Amino acid sequence: MSWLSKTRRPSVIGLSVADGKLRVAHAARAKNALAVLRATTAPLSLDLLHPEADLVGAEIRNHLEAAHIRERHCVVAVPPGWVMSHHTRVPELAAEDLTSLLEIEAEKSFPCDPDELQIARSSPRSTEGISITQLAIRQDQLARLTAVLKSAGLKPVSFTLGLDALPNAIPPAGQGRITLVLEPKGATLLIAAGGGIAGFRTFEATIASEAGENVINGAALARELRISFEQVAADLRSEVRHLALLGDEGIARQLEESLGAWARESGLTIERPAGSRVPVAEEIVEAVALRHLREGPTKLEFMPPRPSRWALMMAKYSSRRLATAGFAAAAAALLVLAGFGWQEYRRWSLRNEWDAMAAQVKDLDAITAKIREFRPWYDTSYRNLTIMKRVVDCFPDNGTVSAKSFEIHGVSNISITGTARDNGSLLHTLDLLRQVKEINGLKVEQIRGTPAQFTFTFRWNANSGS
Repeated sequence: MSWLSKTRRPSVIGLSVADGKLRVAHAARAKNALAVLRATTAPLSLDLLHPEADLVGAEIRNHLEAAHIRERHCVVAVPPGWVMSHHTRVPELAAEDLTSLLEIEAEKSFPCDPDELQIARSSPRSTEGISITQLAIRQDQLARLTAVLKSAGLKPVSFTLGLDALPNAIPPAGQGRITLVLEPKGATLLIAAGGGIAGFRTFEATIASEAGENVINGAALARELRISFEQVAADLRSEVRHLALLGDEGIARQLEESLGAWARESGLTIERPAGSRVPVAEEIVEAVALRHLREGPTKLEFMPPRPSRWALMMAKYSSRRLATAGFAAAAAALLVLAGFGWQEYRRWSLRNEWDAMAAQVKDLDAITAKIREFRPWYDTSYRNLTIMKRVVDCFPDNGTVSAKSFEIHGVSNISITGTARDNGSLLHTLDLLRQVKEINGLKVEQIRGTPAQFTFTFRWNANSGS
């Protein structure tokens, strides 16, 4: 699977828990070779599916420490009894249509919803078409296995079938083979043809004798083998020519005698490989560890898909907290958008109002400019004439004092030049001017000659008037 790590690990553990026994093999890279460094087999007092996963994990951890195995990454051969299988002949279809067809077949064939299963597929091929063998394990069983391994301090990198890792268990297309692993408590059957798995199942192989020993039930086993073999498509079945009996030597010897006639009728040659240095169950855990180091992830993978970071983040928060946070964020965003919207609306409305009055404002600005330019020429207070009138009222009517020039400098400084026939009339005129409230700072600048020529100045303060 693409999500599995493709890093070449320096070492890994092969592990299986079946029939109440823990089997572990620690394999590692040594220069350019692969080797099994340590292996151990130990009985387990608790079942793998015990409700207290921590207790089972602690027992496994104790066995690993006793065997001095420190590696924590493990490849797990799942218990064969967990695996359900279904073989289907499929036509040539597009990828999506083929997936839909296999989902329908899984729904019809397995005793639970496909969504509750972890399914791996093998595709044996022949000259007559393609077949798909679906191998399924319940997800709750895998979850319990993962919890036990986590409690033991282990990190599973692969959940695999196990039996397919044995040498020649799945030979190339055209060289079909049946592998039957015999254990005191049952048998595991793997039918390989077309370069893939054509059948897989487990069943009871023995019965208890009066002496309390396990005795092979040859007739029942032969019947199960015949049924399983006949369920394989004819073109794939024609490839199968070998039947390998592995496992318990005593049971294998009895079974070889019981199956002799049936095997000859089916065109099968019974093989009993020479005794291995380790039992077949231990050979399987060694094989899965070495295969993982040599080839990486296997095609028959039952490891549940690893969730993405986004899915982990979503799962971290409860739906209520997530909804509250989402509502708060949405409300804040809505307020910000509303603020910007109101600002844009005000700018638009004010711009429209300005456009409507722009022509009138332009005209008013032009009028105001003209008022400022011509205002001095339109002073209705007649200020200069008022000053002259108040000054003239102070001069005598008989002409003894007369003015030659009347100058207004700036706003309030006035200068008057004139002649007087006698000084008394001039002084009287000056006294009258000083009595005018608007006149301040009256000052005689000069008086000379006969008749007297005079110049006097004063400041005009219009605010002092009544």
